[in-house]
Amino acid sequence: MFYAINQSVPSGSSYGSALLLLTSLHYLAERPALRLSAEDKAIVYALACFFAVAALVFILHDNPLPTLDSPSRFLLAIPIFLLLIKYPPRQSWLWAGVAIGAYSAFGVALWQQNVYGWTDVDGLSNGVRYGGICTILSVLCVAGLLWAQRSNVRRIWLWRLLLASGALAAAYGAIASGTRGAWISVPVVFILFCAGLLSKRNMYLGCTLAVALLVAVSTWYVAVPNNPIRAGYERATEDVSQYFVHRNTSGSIAGRLEAWRAVFINFPEKPILGWSVKDYKARLEQQVAAKELEPIVLTIPHTHNLYTETLRYQGIAGLVPILALFIFPFWFFCKRLRSRTRNVRILAIAGTSHLTVFGILGLSHTVLYRNDTLLFFFITLMVVWACMKREEALVSTPVEI
Repeated sequence: MFYAINQSVPSGSSYGSALLLLTSLHYLAERPALRLSAEDKAIVYALACFFAVAALVFILHDNPLPTLDSPSRFLLAIPIFLLLIKYPPRQSWLWAGVAIGAYSAFGVALWQQNVYGWTDVDGLSNGVRYGGICTILSVLCVAGLLWAQRSNVRRIWLWRLLLASGALAAAYGAIASGTRGAWISVPVVFILFCAGLLSKRNMYLGCTLAVALLVAVSTWYVAVPNNPIRAGYERATEDVSQYFVHRNTSGSIAGRLEAWRAVFINFPEKPILGWSVKDYKARLEQQVAAKELEPIVLTIPHTHNLYTETLRYQGIAGLVPILALFIFPFWFFCKRLRSRTRNVRILAIAGTSHLTVFGILGLSHTVLYRNDTLLFFFITLMVVWACMKREEALVSTPVEI
């Protein structure tokens, strides 16, 4: 349900998350014996630490109550994580849900293009977030294709058709959104797939497929001169050039660069816990009046960067748990990329790819401060992790004769 309606129903990510939260609270109310590994605990500590810092900053800075909205979800994610560790979903449900979510996102793209005549699709929330979620849905469908083996499913052709078409559908949504921030993560994701799949036995086949894919993409890029990727690249280079040469902040990227510059100018004054919302706004007004910054910094609601946004309002104390939430799980998944168990390896690829897409997307958007991307990030990370741990447990459990 979480994936199926994630991008096709307003606030769709909230319904599945709410059901998981209620179920997890009921589970914890029974006071189960929690058996967490050191890796599990590291993820829990990162979630708890970010909320603790946010709560401390809220009190010390006297910030508005809405500033605790997103951090509270970090805390609420912990019981869901504990539930999923104990009762991970079947992988068939995971991959089927991802594919259905890809189809529903594709439907939204077609609807907005053909009914409203939009060139860049925004989804039901925001083009950047919609494009980012479509990108990871496509990547997960590809990972699911690797899982669709005779040892896991009966109707292998049906599963492969379902997941292959889902990968294409979600990729279409990502391209239609014009989201540059997610696209640049694809080469890194490709490397992760290679790291998890290539061996001496299949090196030739893997390299052949990689070259064929590169040729196909290059041919499409050249044959379709007005494709969204080329248009996005040209807009980006023009914005950056105008900003650095003429200090022109009218472009979307140029405005973000000026907002980032404002953060780095003001960060050294309050590096540990950052600025309060009220004080930071007053400081920007002073700097704009003194012509130290361009006026656009007063109109941009956020810095369009997860890391600079955290630095300006929570300082280093807030940035550390955010980075830990990416780095620790990424390393834990990376350790399984060469696992002897194929299902573990596939889930490790899915996990590292998920963290890579969101980590890179965070350079151009505040993905963990927006409800839809925040919930998608948490639920997918936790589901993939829980499924991988279950696969490891099945391998290590001795068979009774």
